[in-house]
Amino acid sequence: MYFFSVLKPEHRFSFMKLKSLPAFCLCLLVLTSCSISKKIAAPISKTEKRSLPALPVSQIHIPVKLYIKPLLLRMDSMMAKEFTSEKWPDYLQTSCDFRYKYRFIRSPVSLTCINNKVNIHFQGNYQIAGGKAVCAFGKQVSPWVSGSCGFGSELLRKVDVNITSMLQIFPRYEILTKTSLEKLLPQDKCTVSILQTDMTAEIMDSIRTSIEAYCGNFDQFVQTLNNNELLQKWRTRGNSVVPVSKYGFLNLNPTMLRLGKFNYIRDSLMFSVGFNGSPQFSSDSASIATPSYLPTFSNTESAPGISVYLNSVYSYQSLTGLLNDSLRNKPFEVEGHTFVIKDVSLGGTDEGKVRLDVRFDGYKTGTLHLMGTPVLDSARQVLSMPDISFSVDSKDMLVNIAKGLFRKRIIKQLKDQSVLDLAALIQKNKLAIEKRMNQPLNQWLNTVGKFSELKIVGLLSKKETIQLQIYVRGDMVIVGGF
Repeated sequence: MYFFSVLKPEHRFSFMKLKSLPAFCLCLLVLTSCSISKKIAAPISKTEKRSLPALPVSQIHIPVKLYIKPLLLRMDSMMAKEFTSEKWPDYLQTSCDFRYKYRFIRSPVSLTCINNKVNIHFQGNYQIAGGKAVCAFGKQVSPWVSGSCGFGSELLRKVDVNITSMLQIFPRYEILTKTSLEKLLPQDKCTVSILQTDMTAEIMDSIRTSIEAYCGNFDQFVQTLNNNELLQKWRTRGNSVVPVSKYGFLNLNPTMLRLGKFNYIRDSLMFSVGFNGSPQFSSDSASIATPSYLPTFSNTESAPGISVYLNSVYSYQSLTGLLNDSLRNKPFEVEGHTFVIKDVSLGGTDEGKVRLDVRFDGYKTGTLHLMGTPVLDSARQVLSMPDISFSVDSKDMLVNIAKGLFRKRIIKQLKDQSVLDLAALIQKNKLAIEKRMNQPLNQWLNTVGKFSELKIVGLLSKKETIQLQIYVRGDMVIVGGF
């Protein structure tokens, strides 16, 4: 609501000297709606249907960059660093004539992600000991003949491990991962000298079993995310009308949501989120409500940037309430005298005119009436009111005498000054607007953005409502870390 930041105490009005009144009135009429527009014709008959053309589809594509190295370190610390055979350090006897034991120690995990394919790689060092005996009729009849690798002065044997996980998101916004052991490669075999027994296969099978169990548990965990309450609500409701503080209601009306592929680059997870739709803003939630639907989902990429067309319709009753919340009982100093705004009322006509009534008290008492047709030059971004009219109702004799004596002078000043340079106003407030594009989303995420264009592409005043269409172009990035 730019008006409340633009209007300052020095913007005063009087009935003898109305140099700031036009700007005051135009700010009330336009800036309270936070909106934007196109050239409007002069007064139109009541029988003629008046409307603005439909707006193009809005498109938003926002890159996301998340520094996740600390998160990966935490995940690494939660993953077991050592795998052992059952009963370690005692032997596990798997048959009458065979027993073994092993210990596997992994290195820190390294991660890569290219176009949704995640690779988790680590090396392991292992030691193993085993023994054989002679059995007859299921009973051991000889002592154990044992051997080992990686015990005593021997170096531990090495093995390379690589796990892959493919991430997919389906049209009903369901997440699926397929995680598997892609490589389990021993760098050197463990051949026990006694009986020349190769123990490598046994330990590889045990390591494989442990890692495949981990992969299955991870996929099951991801599946539980599909039952998340927020996702369940989204699948049920899809689009919906949401309140925007006390100023009105917003329906994004998405036709497509996009999620780009995930890539891990220099300790950061990179992806993008996108949106196509026709957002609607209104003071009446029912007027922009639509049947629930689930918008199309796409994995396609798009060029970064924001190109948004916002259609907003405000009732004059709602605007009147917002103005009175801020202006009621607000004092203004005029040539050493204090006037107090007691009440403000906005309204429209079938012919496209806008009416503003300001009831004042204090040094003098009465009601100021202004009426005119807002005309927007969309190319120059200038708003004017060439047919503005003025009147004052007051029981104060001095006010009525002044009204009669200076009516022509006041009307001339109003017509000469009832022009608002929207482009200059937006440029003046550019830093304040961009500040709203650069702020925390939560304790982990922040938006970083700037706008390159903001203009009104449509304005239409009716008896009960005023419609404004806004176009905003800019760029935004979401950055954060865990």
